[in-house]
Amino acid sequence: MRCRVLALLCALLVTALVVGATPAVAQPDTTEETRLEAQLQDDGDARWNVVAVVPLEDEEDIEDFQAFATAFESGERDFDLGIETFRRAAEETSATTDREMRIPQDSTDRNAVIVNETEDGEVVGQHGEFRLSFTWTSFARQDASGTLYLQDSFNTTNGTWLPGLSDGQTLVLKSPPGYGGPSTSPIAPRDGDLRWEGPQTFDPGYFDIVYEPGNGGPGSTDTGTPAGPGGTQLSTLLLLGAVVLSAAALLLGLYLLWQRQDGETDGGTEATPSATDDPSAPTATESDETAGVGTDTEPVAAGEDEPEPATDPELLSDEERVEQLLERNGGRMKQANIVKETGWSNAKVSQLLSSMDEADRIEKLRIGRENLISFPDEQLGEFDDEE
Repeated sequence: MRCRVLALLCALLVTALVVGATPAVAQPDTTEETRLEAQLQDDGDARWNVVAVVPLEDEEDIEDFQAFATAFESGERDFDLGIETFRRAAEETSATTDREMRIPQDSTDRNAVIVNETEDGEVVGQHGEFRLSFTWTSFARQDASGTLYLQDSFNTTNGTWLPGLSDGQTLVLKSPPGYGGPSTSPIAPRDGDLRWEGPQTFDPGYFDIVYEPGNGGPGSTDTGTPAGPGGTQLSTLLLLGAVVLSAAALLLGLYLLWQRQDGETDGGTEATPSATDDPSAPTATESDETAGVGTDTEPVAAGEDEPEPATDPELLSDEERVEQLLERNGGRMKQANIVKETGWSNAKVSQLLSSMDEADRIEKLRIGRENLISFPDEQLGEFDDEE
């Protein structure tokens, strides 16, 4: 195992990190996977993470990995993938870009771990991971507007420090916070990030990548927002405009509904067109009263005064009730109709009318088999035998 670990660490990035050379793309057999990830910062720096995955098949492999991991974490052992290789790349690139690029010593972290591989909750295998993290200052060029450029970040005086990836190697460039996806890049981003998987070769000038503040380029989380510094503000204005339009539409709908209900209510209470055209025409209530609808009175003859509103019968004496009926019926009524209107018995009505006749409050006139009841001064015309 120890020989395989040494071979891995010495050759892990030989295709990618040999400054001043153009090696062939190759992948050590002892490596399962190698991941290079650069998280760009909004000031142009980049936080790099390099992870090398090593298979562990038995206890001997695990013991050898742990022994080498201790030396790796303490900085006693280093290899071509080590921090010195990246420092040489930063120096060569800095001379080409005229930017002061460096990897501070205190920004470097190393660790090695054993990871359990599980399936359906059970451990089915293990692998080891060597992890190297560091900060590369001024990795991207930044202009006054905040736009970041990676067009020269991989260039050296002798080509590029990253000529390619082998099978099983991956490179990921992650967008700076607040920038979204790149506005210019050689490949389509995924969720705002750029990802390459080997085998892959990179010619000088390949990494033509630009990030604009607030950009909503392809694959970014700000999709639909125009690229550029004003993208976020424009998105906010569009959202506010949509809210205002929705509120206006709601208010208009409520107003139209209120108008419709108010019109229906008014339509049930307004006078008919004929009443509106002719102010002297009787209203619907007056017409009903004139026709005797819903009352005990007969139609009022033309030219006669409209009778006063009737007093509640419950508040009248029996004599006053009879007099009220006579008034409503033009001053005369058949006795049988009084019985019918009051609901009293024939005996009660006969006795009451006799006493009122003796008191000169009414007059009783016998005509055939009927009694005609009238006021004393009422002029009796032709008597109608029909009810």
